[in-house]
Amino acid sequence: MAGALVGGAFLSAFLQVAFDRLASRDFLDFLKGRKDIDGSLKKLKKLLSIAMQESLTKEKDDLGLEKVAGGVPPRPLTNFLPEEYGVFGRDNDMEAIFQKLEGDNELNEITEKTLHFSYYDDEFDDSKKFEIPYVAKGLRTFLRDLEYSWQEHDNIGKMVGDLLEEFKALRVLSLSDIRVMELPNFVDNLKHLRYLNIRWTKIKHLPDSLCNLYYLQTLILSRHITKLPTNMSKLINLRYLDNSEAKMEEMPPHMDKLKNLRKLRVFGVGKHDDGSSIKELGELQHLSGKLSLLNLENVQCINKDTTEVILKNKQDLSELKLEWKCDHGAEDSENERILLEQLCPCTNLNSLTITNYEGTSFPKWLGDSSFSKMVSIQLRNCDNCFSLPPLGQLPDLKSLQIECFGKISSVGPEFYGNTINPFRVLECLSFQNMREWQVWVIFEGEIFSCLRELYINGCPKLSGGLPVQLPSLTQLDIRRCEQLVASLPNSPALHKLACVGKIQIPSGHDYPSLKIVCIAGGSDSILSLPPEFASLTHLEFFVCPDLISFPSGGLCSPNLSEIVIGHCRNLKSLPEGMNSLLPSLVRLELLWCTELESFPEGGLPSSLEILAIYKCEKLISRRMELGLQGLHSLRSFTISNHCNELESFPEEALLPPNLTNFTIDYLPNLKSLNGKGFQPLTSLKNLRIWVCNNLDCLLEDVLPASLCELDIFECRLLKERTLLPSVTFTFLKCKTNTYEPLNHTDQVWRGTCSGFLFGIGGRWECVTSPPDDRG
Repeated sequence: MAGALVGGAFLSAFLQVAFDRLASRDFLDFLKGRKDIDGSLKKLKKLLSIAMQESLTKEKDDLGLEKVAGGVPPRPLTNFLPEEYGVFGRDNDMEAIFQKLEGDNELNEITEKTLHFSYYDDEFDDSKKFEIPYVAKGLRTFLRDLEYSWQEHDNIGKMVGDLLEEFKALRVLSLSDIRVMELPNFVDNLKHLRYLNIRWTKIKHLPDSLCNLYYLQTLILSRHITKLPTNMSKLINLRYLDNSEAKMEEMPPHMDKLKNLRKLRVFGVGKHDDGSSIKELGELQHLSGKLSLLNLENVQCINKDTTEVILKNKQDLSELKLEWKCDHGAEDSENERILLEQLCPCTNLNSLTITNYEGTSFPKWLGDSSFSKMVSIQLRNCDNCFSLPPLGQLPDLKSLQIECFGKISSVGPEFYGNTINPFRVLECLSFQNMREWQVWVIFEGEIFSCLRELYINGCPKLSGGLPVQLPSLTQLDIRRCEQLVASLPNSPALHKLACVGKIQIPSGHDYPSLKIVCIAGGSDSILSLPPEFASLTHLEFFVCPDLISFPSGGLCSPNLSEIVIGHCRNLKSLPEGMNSLLPSLVRLELLWCTELESFPEGGLPSSLEILAIYKCEKLISRRMELGLQGLHSLRSFTISNHCNELESFPEEALLPPNLTNFTIDYLPNLKSLNGKGFQPLTSLKNLRIWVCNNLDCLLEDVLPASLCELDIFECRLLKERTLLPSVTFTFLKCKTNTYEPLNHTDQVWRGTCSGFLFGIGGRWECVTSPPDDRG
């Protein structure tokens, strides 16, 4: 139902609209007009309490909604954000207002005095459409309640023109998430408009008349916008331009005239730019928050002797992204270095990302200790650089990502910089895809004392060691580093280890917090595992061709709950004593272990609930010797064997009676399901049969009556006549492997269950009532 939620704007992301009017009579009348006033009050009360506690200073001016609803002209820009929310900041005053509202349940209709309007669709009633509140001639705010507004039957998009014609006093207009295709040319009739939001609409083009909205302060664009109107410079009161979702390649000319602009998410440089647009950016002194400069390869002419300030005067910028197009093929790498030099930001910057830079070196400002507030740096795809900047000098750097430096062969002193304690507060360090990196020269002295996460991925030539002492390290992830032979650092706080198989675990180090271990590519790490891992809960081994068996004596891990072993083609046995040494094991997955023949003596732990066996032919050939029926806690069993010997499955007395989930996958010669094997499975709820192309029949006396979900995929011989003509399921709607109905009429079988979910070919139908009753 399209509801007139008078005052509903106070419950969305546009809460600012309410603040100026919270204690007014208008506010009380507006909120009482909301249909679900009780829920509204609870939400509003919670939001306002949070607002009072946190002061909401960060984004006060971002959306420009604090004064636009009340029609107050914009104030001159200052560097001070006044505590404007203090007008309603006393708990007693706010509580009195809510008590009055909660005691008055009269629902008011929209009147000619209504100023603020928020609407949503009733997700349960698509017959009732939005109606324009024509009576509210002086409407100042029209918002879409995003908490509810996602229904496909929304019709408001067709009425945008009427809205703009009718309500010429609007200050706030949000069409976000409405299926609007375009803004009418007469949008400039809204002479008083301060706030316009078209995010998540289909609008691709902004009319030139938009530039006549003299008082417009906030403009939020859709992702389909590719170009801004040429006369954007006329919007001299614009303070917030959110084009983060838009796909714009360049900015219109004379952007330097928007002196009041505080928020500009993306600034794209047009082709064949002579540097003028970049210089215009220098005039926007009040920019704050996040800023991305894109297509910097288009800046052709740079004067290396220029002293012009582009970014350095923007003291309120917190995050900066500098990006050239990938593989743009710079004709002059020195030109790119000069440009990056001139794009030096203010030292107040918190976060910096540089992408696709093709200079051979970085300017001196990158890594300078004067950037005392820098906490995050990402350097990506700087393929021409021969060395890293001295980032160890940054006193507050906490996160560093370095990716795709194709010419760097060594990381050492130049990286640490001129300091006795480099990277003193760094918490996360990542090296990705450094294809020529060979040596990591470890700093002699204290380093990385606060490092919590270390990632090294795609460095195939790296052969040196790792830092010896990493006391705060909780996560170590080393992948695709085939030449790296090293010992695990002394890291007593280590929680998760994912590494190549040549990383050895020193016998003298203790890892009391280690819970997750994932090893790939070799058995050195596995063979060096200590006999006891008290905290270990998850263990994975992948692609370890030289792993034949585990160390004698087994692995004593009383808290280990999951083991996954995959692509260990020469593995012949599992760890000894699993049934006694692993009392908490719940999940075991074995994948492509073609030489594995049996489970250890004593079998698997009785605690096991999930067992999956994929392409382990020798193990499956001895399935009757595995003791599966004795696993009374087993709830889920998967077999995917690619085995040619199975024609009827499962055998009698193979599986435990408490099984609830059963998956049969890729048994190419399977012709039938064995009723005697299914008969004990009285708790079975879900059955999945995938890629069994010789299975031609599902007999009515095979499947247990407890079954609730059947999923059949790529079983090409199954025909309509073979699909359960009379079973105890209530309603069954079948679909073929090609996602089409089996015939032109629905096939429905009736039985005793309350409902049945059936899918063939990935399509699902849930039928809970006979066709005649479903309408």
